[in-house]
Amino acid sequence: MDRDRGVAVRPARRARRSRADVSQALIDAAAALFAERGSGHVTVRDIAARAGVNPTFVHRYFGSKQNLMRAAMARAQERLVARIEEVPDVVEGAAAIVHATLQERQLITTLTRATLDGVFAGIPTGDPAMARLLERFRLEAASRGGEGRHDPRIVVACLSATTVGYALLGDHIRHGTDLDGLPDDEVEALMVEVLRDVARFAFRE
Repeated sequence: MDRDRGVAVRPARRARRSRADVSQALIDAAAALFAERGSGHVTVRDIAARAGVNPTFVHRYFGSKQNLMRAAMARAQERLVARIEEVPDVVEGAAAIVHATLQERQLITTLTRATLDGVFAGIPTGDPAMARLLERFRLEAASRGGEGRHDPRIVVACLSATTVGYALLGDHIRHGTDLDGLPDDEVEALMVEVLRDVARFAFRE
């Protein structure tokens, strides 16, 4: 009731969120929660509450929690693939790719939890970003007449293993290697330089 005018005042309606907005909110919420707890400890209601939507939207838009998990990981993979495509020279741009991968810690943590918990069959097979990176390195080898110091598959495996390991255990690794005193971003920058040198060694004479 407006006391000055003596008329009832209705509360303002919340703007309706579009399907795209709700879907993105669910994907973001799922990505964060799966990384924090693992899929087996996250419910549909947990995801909906974090996204600020009704739980029915999870089933309406994605069908199941597992499908939402797939969608969250696929979105992160799409970002990585796009970053790989932006790099004109995959060898010289290896540092940028590693850095972009380190920004996807939620994806890496989710993959790790899902694999260790055995709650999501098929993970981590069929990795689009890794497949595209391998394709780019193979093209680099072909441009050199099919030559190279190392098999592109091994190069990508080493880059991926190092990046994933550091993304998961960065604090432990910095402590064990006496790098605690350096800022995190400085350590990461130094690491990606080393990994770029690895890529250069593999494909440059």
